[in-house]
Amino acid sequence: MIKIPKRHFLWPSFLVLFALLTLPFQGYAKFPVSDIPENLLVDANSVFRIHNMHVKIESPSTFSIMREIAVTILNENGKGPDIMVMSYDKYSKANFVDGVIYDANGKVIEKIKKRDLIDQSLYNNYSLYEDNRILAYQPLISSYPYTVHYRYEEVYTRGMYYTMSFFPNVSFNISVEKAQLRIEYPDDMELRYRVYPSGSDVKNEPYTLGRMQLYSQYENVAAATREYLSPGIKYALPGIIFSPNKFEFAGFYGTSNTWQEFGSWQWQMNKGLDELPQSRIDQLNALVANIESDREKVKAVYEFMQSRTRYVNITLGIGGLQPFSAETVEQNGYGDCKALTNYMMAMLKSIGIESHYTLVKAGLGEYGFYKDFSAFQFNHAILCVPLDGDTVWLECTSQITPFGHLGDFTDNRPVLVIREDGGHLTHTYGYQPMENIKSSNISVNLTGQGHAEASINLTRGGIYFVDYQRQMRMSPEDQKKWIYRAFAFPNYELKDYSIQSFIEPDPVAQINLDVSLRSLASVTGSRLILSVSDLLGGRITPVRVRNRTQPFIEKFPTTYIDTLVINLPENYTLANELPDLILESEFGTYSMSVQNEDNRVVFIRNLTTREGFFEPDLYQDYFRFFQNISRADQQQLIFNAN
Repeated sequence: MIKIPKRHFLWPSFLVLFALLTLPFQGYAKFPVSDIPENLLVDANSVFRIHNMHVKIESPSTFSIMREIAVTILNENGKGPDIMVMSYDKYSKANFVDGVIYDANGKVIEKIKKRDLIDQSLYNNYSLYEDNRILAYQPLISSYPYTVHYRYEEVYTRGMYYTMSFFPNVSFNISVEKAQLRIEYPDDMELRYRVYPSGSDVKNEPYTLGRMQLYSQYENVAAATREYLSPGIKYALPGIIFSPNKFEFAGFYGTSNTWQEFGSWQWQMNKGLDELPQSRIDQLNALVANIESDREKVKAVYEFMQSRTRYVNITLGIGGLQPFSAETVEQNGYGDCKALTNYMMAMLKSIGIESHYTLVKAGLGEYGFYKDFSAFQFNHAILCVPLDGDTVWLECTSQITPFGHLGDFTDNRPVLVIREDGGHLTHTYGYQPMENIKSSNISVNLTGQGHAEASINLTRGGIYFVDYQRQMRMSPEDQKKWIYRAFAFPNYELKDYSIQSFIEPDPVAQINLDVSLRSLASVTGSRLILSVSDLLGGRITPVRVRNRTQPFIEKFPTTYIDTLVINLPENYTLANELPDLILESEFGTYSMSVQNEDNRVVFIRNLTTREGFFEPDLYQDYFRFFQNISRADQQQLIFNAN
């Protein structure tokens, strides 16, 4: 028998191994669209084939994040998740590992090289001073579907003082094939986290010597479509928010087991930055010397601050968290929200009035905020001024916002007031229904040919006031263009107008229009038919959502008051008697009435809506309430010639 040397047995094994290793380069399909389960294509514009996030917390001052993402873009609406964005600054660096783009069949279209990445400012053309930058890659592909697979790492030399999140689907209309979250951290630190939906399976256990690990994985998570008035992704799709309880940034050490602890950290960063030169202190005290009430003193100083400062975005180094000193703003005349808030606080301190630097998540409202999770979740700073029997909230970045007015950017939401004894979670003022007002008072002189001359008076207050501040500063020509775009009265010609504001007692904007309306009422024989909604507008029926699964919100209470006075042509009278109508529900109250007087008809309509967070099973009641209002708004008034 012939003996074959043992080394010859290795040769076939090597060939098999070589073949396996080179399969991707021999046409092996990776991430073909045909492998996506059918259920993940329903309502999906893109599909995460892989969505992995690995967080390694080494200490309160260092951590890293490794991401691997493979996402299939099914159509043009799915673009976005295929864009790779890595951020870096003075305290972090970004490391690109690799990236590949595949066609629908899983064949390589191109490989992404580091030289293909774009390096630019995070706040491009927005920030005056900043050192936050991004490395990014955006596939320029218009043939769908395709898949982008990339890996990268971000390494931080500062602590995780803020709330991080991992929602595998990222957003609506995205499904997930496989996703995984791993967080490693020292066992002398606590990892605080919340799981959505509550009760989901997450493992948090010893990992290696001196280390802990939180682990969660997801498979075949179908896409969800955003439903009308949905409060956000955490109410519709699974995910986790997390943050360690210890952190350090630029030498400032903090803990966040409570809001008070977290606020103490911010206080330490702000400490000593509220000093002003004596010349400014003397000027401010002279400014308020003859003013008796503290509220009026605060107002005088606020308006003085508005007159000599302007807003710029500054995020240099620790500038994203720590305000520049009041003295710096004093010298330069500008600052970001943090610096201007601190500056206003320093000016009030100089006249003996206490105020508090306050952090707020502006824009999104309270439904994007986790009240029970004490970590940085903020994007803006305002000033809290506690006065006897009242608290004044000041927006310090605007030169035109009236004293004490917040608008829908920062009203009615949780805020963290920073005091020497730590952070205190409270709530900004929420405008009441009669403050959030939209009212119209319209007087119409109708002719027998259906034409009309009308005097229209519109009032906007509360959160709606700020919508008109820009228009007040337009040129007359631009104001006229805006009026024609903003008000869709039928066949009208603007004869005269005014746009003005009244600040006391509460800020309101008033728009007064004198218009001619051609064919406002249709003529049928000896009848004139007028649709009320042509002048007052009509309520739009909410989107019908059958089998709703997501809760819904109304963010603001609002009052609408509309009065339409129609002066009839001689010998015309109202032909159809409209009964009074009252609709009531937990979502609001609506009333409508028609008064038939001598040679004129008065149509009055009121609607008050309520804010709230409502469970999905109430949506059909909500829909029917506003559907009935919409039908009532479509009423027609019919006038007969005698």
